[in-house]
Amino acid sequence: MEQRDAQSLADILSVAPWMELEKYVDHLRDRVDVAVLASHARREQLRAEILAENPDLSAQIRRPSPEKMQWAKHLLGTGIVAASDGTLAAVPLLSGTKVQVGVVIVTNTGESVGLVTRVFEHELTSTGDTAREFFDNLRKVHGTSNLASRALMLFGERKLLLAQEADWRMIHGELVPFELRTGVGHPRENLPPVFELVRHYIKDQRFIAVSESPEDLDVLNAGIVLEPGEFIELRTLADDLTGFLDGDEGAGTTKAGFNNLDRARFRAFIAEVGPEVTILLIKAGHRPFLLECHRERVEEAAALFLADALWTRGLPDTGAPVTARGFPFHIDLADNVARTMFKGGEFRTFVETRLMELGVEHGLTDLDPRRTRG
Repeated sequence: MEQRDAQSLADILSVAPWMELEKYVDHLRDRVDVAVLASHARREQLRAEILAENPDLSAQIRRPSPEKMQWAKHLLGTGIVAASDGTLAAVPLLSGTKVQVGVVIVTNTGESVGLVTRVFEHELTSTGDTAREFFDNLRKVHGTSNLASRALMLFGERKLLLAQEADWRMIHGELVPFELRTGVGHPRENLPPVFELVRHYIKDQRFIAVSESPEDLDVLNAGIVLEPGEFIELRTLADDLTGFLDGDEGAGTTKAGFNNLDRARFRAFIAEVGPEVTILLIKAGHRPFLLECHRERVEEAAALFLADALWTRGLPDTGAPVTARGFPFHIDLADNVARTMFKGGEFRTFVETRLMELGVEHGLTDLDPRRTRG
């Protein structure tokens, strides 16, 4: 019988039919417990299988030396460590999209924690001499506004963090996230500032960039074999950026939509900076995270990640299976402050209030109909 990769909808519904809410709730706990326990057992089985099939893999798994861990704790206690994070609020209007970006930089000098806040506001507008041109341009603005807004936030986070005096810097997300790689529809104008920003980070060397949600199956497989406090080198930034530029059939991604000149410039950038950045998979607790750092600072970067994720929170710096987060404290702090100080909902409400106060009929035209419910 032919083995199918995925069940059909009919197959799924035959074993998990629709039911009344009362019947569904009766045994919900039992069904969830079975699934969770099966997941636990499967994780241990997969770890044993992967290590058995790849005996050389164990030799690639490392821990920072005690000396490096002591260095990291000393840095956090007496040096200057800075981390940044931002929030984004975008409100669509008939004329374009109103954008507010807030960035918070947290600096720890050992004895005190400082906060630097910056706010950016702009309107991505549509122009045109005729109604047809206006609406054609408006379609483009709304189609790219989310990408452009996120690119503005991510570039701002990295630019402002670089300007902050620090011994080490912590970036939330990739060093060159997807939004900044694309050039936001204008690679000739938008990529050079990104390239220059990355060059500054690489020249300084003392940075870590931590991503929270690895979805790559290879990454998840590698994460299974790691114990808390361990890390493994996965690839370089060159591998990552080349996959973006040329596409990766295995990962289901298509090549970047650049013209030949922009493609050549991007490839030259990869050759210049790509080998200088190493991408690690690291665990402070049970959850693995991707960490990017300079190739000559791998052990220091791993030690700083673990010390800030564990020791700063009062946990053992060798790894803590009990921690629910296992993520750098300073990045979390910047995120929490940013979300507290720059609430996207408040900006949206303010814009909508002004819409209505400056003319109800015009305001209702711009207002999202879903916002008028109930």
